[in-house]
Amino acid sequence: MNNQYYGSLGEKMAEKYLIKNGYKILAKNCKFVGAELDIVAMLTKKTQVKKIKADYKKGKYKSKEAVKYMIDSLQDKIVFVEVKFSSTRVYGEPYERVDKNKQRQILKASQMFMFKNKLDNEIRYDVISIVGKDIEHIENAF
Repeated sequence: MNNQYYGSLGEKMAEKYLIKNGYKILAKNCKFVGAELDIVAMLTKKTQVKKIKADYKKGKYKSKEAVKYMIDSLQDKIVFVEVKFSSTRVYGEPYERVDKNKQRQILKASQMFMFKNKLDNEIRYDVISIVGKDIEHIENAF
């Protein structure tokens, strides 16, 4: 099996993971300025509020006022997700392949995506690293 097959498999796994965790998929495999955006998703305010409230119940936040402030300042976020898949860790973790050059390409492509779609939402860059069936979601990766 080739790299294209594994890449496609990894992206399908990542998409299912994101949907299960409350993200809405806006686009996949968008090509801009010599780079490809694997997945562009939206993390809605509603989903973010649920997570903050769950974290508050777990004791992550101590102050109700701080939680209220966090919730009041939320807006829908556009999340650019780079997906890296590997069947083994022999050559290291898949996320290690998102080097500075790859990050620059994703940044340029994401700017074009935002411009072409006339979006001004807050943005975030995540990496989903998959080895076999193990998924690691790195939020704010760069």
